[in-house]
Amino acid sequence: MGITRLGDAFTEIMSRHGWSGAALARHLGVSQPWVSMVLAGKRDPGLARSAHLLRTVGWQLELVPSEEDDPVKRRQFLASAASVALIPSATGSNPYRDAAYVQLLADRLAHTEEQIGGAPLVREALRHVQHIAPAAVGADAALQAAGSRLARRAALVLHDTRDLDRAERVANLSLVLASRANNVPAQAHAFETLSLIRTYGGPRSRAAEYVRRGLALHDLDDATRAALLVRLARSLAVLPGQERPVRRALDEAQALAERLPPVDGAEIMANSGIALSDLGQHAKGIADLQTAVASVEAQSPLLVGLYRARLTKSAIQAGDMDGAASGMDALALVAPLLTSRRMDIHVRHILTDTRRWSTVREIRHAREQLREVTT
Repeated sequence: MGITRLGDAFTEIMSRHGWSGAALARHLGVSQPWVSMVLAGKRDPGLARSAHLLRTVGWQLELVPSEEDDPVKRRQFLASAASVALIPSATGSNPYRDAAYVQLLADRLAHTEEQIGGAPLVREALRHVQHIAPAAVGADAALQAAGSRLARRAALVLHDTRDLDRAERVANLSLVLASRANNVPAQAHAFETLSLIRTYGGPRSRAAEYVRRGLALHDLDDATRAALLVRLARSLAVLPGQERPVRRALDEAQALAERLPPVDGAEIMANSGIALSDLGQHAKGIADLQTAVASVEAQSPLLVGLYRARLTKSAIQAGDMDGAASGMDALALVAPLLTSRRMDIHVRHILTDTRRWSTVREIRHAREQLREVTT
């Protein structure tokens, strides 16, 4: 049964139980006038509170894309959260025992971080981790796989705030859950996330070790293998004397990426561009990053901001003042939309590294504009 308004859900619940509006209000712990306003469509408590209220009476929210089998349309759906269905809960009072619910939380956390950055989500992410940790000792493989994805998304939130030690611990929980579920793609993504966390923080050799363990898994699909290969390239590019293995990993990853949908290929191209820039090959890195930005422009402000920040830093490193100025101008548009520690660090580096050019009019103007919107 598909219900798209909270008021209609209240009507259905009252009908099933033979409750009046006052009785429903008592069960929900709210006032009867408030219930009346929801029934009349005059009050919308929002997704999070709606989900909480419905759980108290044995129902749950479920997001339902109109084209469930199309991964591109599913991503578009998650970006817009266009439709909500309300269905009776099969798991009683603890929704964290429901794999579909946990998967929904992971999707929501991912979407919200991509829109605004990770800093506002830390408390929520850690609360989810606390609830899903017990699944590691259970026997529900579907719940463990969903919990692995939610833990990985929580680790990425912590990574965005540069809380790297805690991010690594949560990513390790993701790996444990994926291993208990015997879910190879989830294990691979956990290793990818662990490598990301440690590429620029802590012992850098650990980043390459994590991703090699991921690549040793059997039956990896093209998208997962490409993501691991480009992550290997990034983990090696920050180490001395690794140009040849970096190029080999990038060549293989990009060959696989050519067979992927553009949205999946965007992350491959972005990480390729960053790895090439870390090697000092700025022109090639900029070309790959520009391709990545074009692919995510309308979907994720966070990725657009991070990729544009990398583009700007590559231009600075290449001595390209025009590219640096235009990069700062573009960043000034997206940075105010984000609450991201990574973005803050990039902006600080960019302002520091362009100080030597501050007598150039275009650079001075771009620096002033970027500083104005980020401080």
